[in-house]
Amino acid sequence: MGTKFLGANIGIQMLKKIFTLIYKLQYKIYDIKAFYYSKLFKDIGINIKFFGNFHIKNPQNISIGSNATFNDGAYLNGLGGIDIGNNVSVSALSIIVSTGLDHKTLKTSKNHINKKIIIGNNVQIGVGAIILSGITIGNNVIVGAGSVVTKNINSDCVVVGNPAKVIRELK
Repeated sequence: MGTKFLGANIGIQMLKKIFTLIYKLQYKIYDIKAFYYSKLFKDIGINIKFFGNFHIKNPQNISIGSNATFNDGAYLNGLGGIDIGNNVSVSALSIIVSTGLDHKTLKTSKNHINKKIIIGNNVQIGVGAIILSGITIGNNVIVGAGSVVTKNINSDCVVVGNPAKVIRELK
């Protein structure tokens, strides 16, 4: 009876080691993916970090300043262009998409409109936030988790909600 238990315990330890190895390998693959994309961006600063899996479309239209971080599940679509400043943090599952459907052609051709997104310096984009095309976000801004930014945001404030609204000034 003790032998069976000991054998099961060794099997569990082996599985833990295998899963730890797979986990480490997965993150090495994410690092390689980040290095690859860093060569495709329009412009990129220093000390850019990608944590976990992320999705980027049209990187040739995306500029990123220095000291920016992108967390697991971040999605960027640069079709219309995206300029990201210095010291910007994009939290997990956030979406920054510079293209969208033209509501005027919804019944006919369903054309897309591509508009540049500009994100200033010292901006924190919360978990699951969405930044829509044509938006400018000023410097020193916190975008709350789950917020949908549909209008330009001035500097030095905290915005939350759907649609995102200023709830506090940061001066």
